[in-house]
Amino acid sequence: MPIPSVIIEPASSNEGDDDRDGDIISPTAASDNDVTTVSQTMKHMSPSGGVSGLPDDFLYKVETMHDFEAANSDELELKRGDVVLVVPTESAEDQDAGWLTGIKESEWLARGASAQKGLFPENFTQRLE
Repeated sequence: MPIPSVIIEPASSNEGDDDRDGDIISPTAASDNDVTTVSQTMKHMSPSGGVSGLPDDFLYKVETMHDFEAANSDELELKRGDVVLVVPTESAEDQDAGWLTGIKESEWLARGASAQKGLFPENFTQRLE
């Protein structure tokens, strides 16, 4: 039986064309008698490699290993087991001091872009694969 192949089309070089919801058409499937083309819609991948539905600047996920009580309004209140979507930290000093910036996944799913973003200690978390 022939092995199916995937056709990858080059990305557009049109700067400013922010059609992030564009579909990618690809694989060809081989039947026993001849080759037929099958088009499939694939989920858009953000520049960070994440699937649509996550923050555009999403880097990776972490799970909270310990409760963390926010002391300032720019910090996240976390409970053990919370999953946090890590995004780039604006302050190099915070990052150097062991703080990450993120959004609780549960809040992101419920509130989207209006979910609270805040700082939390990196050593209270474990990175998820």
